[in-house]
Amino acid sequence: MVKKTQKNKLKLKRVRVNPVAVIEIGSTSVRMIIGQLDDQHQFHILDKPEQDIALGADCFKTGFIGGETTTECIRALAAFKVLLAENGVPCHPASLLVVATNAVREAANREAFLDRVFVATGLEIRVLDAQDTGRCTFLSILPYIDRKPFGGKGAVLCVEMGAGGTDVLAVDKGRVRFFQSHHFGAMRLVQQDEGLGLESVQFREVMDTQVGRMVEQMLNPLQAVKKKFDLLLEGGLIRETMRALRKNWPGDGLLAVATTELDDFLHDVLGSTPDQMVQHYNFSYQVAETLAPALMAYTALAHLLGRKTVYVTNQGMREGLLAELVGRSANYKVFHDQVIDAALALGRHYRFDEQHAKLIAGLAMQIARALSSRHTFSRSSLLVLHVAALLHEIGLYVSNRSHHLHSQYLIQNSDLFGLSESEKTLAACVARYHRQLRPALSDPEFSRLDREERIMTAKLIAILRVADCFDRTHSQRVEKVEIELTETSLVFRIPKVRDLSLERLAVTHKGAFFAELFGLEIILKN
Repeated sequence: MVKKTQKNKLKLKRVRVNPVAVIEIGSTSVRMIIGQLDDQHQFHILDKPEQDIALGADCFKTGFIGGETTTECIRALAAFKVLLAENGVPCHPASLLVVATNAVREAANREAFLDRVFVATGLEIRVLDAQDTGRCTFLSILPYIDRKPFGGKGAVLCVEMGAGGTDVLAVDKGRVRFFQSHHFGAMRLVQQDEGLGLESVQFREVMDTQVGRMVEQMLNPLQAVKKKFDLLLEGGLIRETMRALRKNWPGDGLLAVATTELDDFLHDVLGSTPDQMVQHYNFSYQVAETLAPALMAYTALAHLLGRKTVYVTNQGMREGLLAELVGRSANYKVFHDQVIDAALALGRHYRFDEQHAKLIAGLAMQIARALSSRHTFSRSSLLVLHVAALLHEIGLYVSNRSHHLHSQYLIQNSDLFGLSESEKTLAACVARYHRQLRPALSDPEFSRLDREERIMTAKLIAILRVADCFDRTHSQRVEKVEIELTETSLVFRIPKVRDLSLERLAVTHKGAFFAELFGLEIILKN
């Protein structure tokens, strides 16, 4: 049966607009959050129902999602659709996002599961990858990192141990330092050693060793950072802990908890059987089984970081996705800047020409804006263009010969915070074709794109090629460009450069693809 929370009542003086919702199919439960903006752009949570369904118990043990579990999931989603209708949320991509995490992503019968759910409910499920999770984590904690107790100059380590994986996001002075997505999760750890018996001393000793190694991996990147990080915990298991400790969430959803209080509760958990915890704390059996490794990891982190107080938030992936779905511009601008910072850091790692890269990226974005009155560019496509323009020549680190192919490989196989795997693939394709070679279906990466993605990628490639014409010598002699879109042409006015013969020659060689695709002549003027 779906567990339903009490709906929040909106103030009558505000008009309700834009109801939206996110459904998350996780490893231990299916959860939904319904929210609504009012006419003053304030956001209100209307409902947060959830139902315990052990997809991870199937997948992490057998590699498959069982038929009975699939049926339970479909029933929960059908019940959620009734709640959506009651709250006036249309089952449309602009208003509803349905996502799945580790268990569905790793299932050998993933496509069969997705197809069956779609046939039964009409819901299209988006399977999130690790970078999607990093983006959602950042958006969920964004309201906290620029104010007390952290402040804009603070350093925060945000950690969530779920059933199937552990995500770690480090933010320093408001900027993402790194994001890690580890394959170990609480349910995986328990399943791996359940033959020892959950209440046995041997099980606890093995678990302590495994958690210790895991925590060491999580903290390893911080060794080079000479400062203390505050610890911010999120996720279902820590929220269940706060409920058991009878903590009341403040309005901003951020609790300060003494590390000793977590130590004491962990001691109680380790001294109890799962049945005792279910009876005493009203936990689900899945929570009772998996709580110990999560608490062991959280307390170990707190002690190693030297923190007497840790912070816990009731925000999470659903809230991050909901913020993204609403598309609040301020949040997206901050997120966009984080992704660009990550791209610049990658470029510096490969010793790219940063001045050239920034100039070409700026021109590419300027061209896209000039074309936007006739051609639609999504936020995602503009982000892909910006990243590809910054990194189009990082392949020179490998070799001058065929550096475009090396750029494609490095982008595709590097960790870039905030870009999903599909977005990285698009950015890699755009960088590959920034020279004169035309995109072709003989390229495996390009051919795997659907028609809409191929068209958008072609547009971005054409834009990057034209932008690259204005700094062929890497001398940054073109400092300012004014762009005007006419009925038949794209006019570039470059007032401070008298002789444009070099740029006109470059446009002759690299601008043909743009002219064919957009039907516009490229004109250069002083």
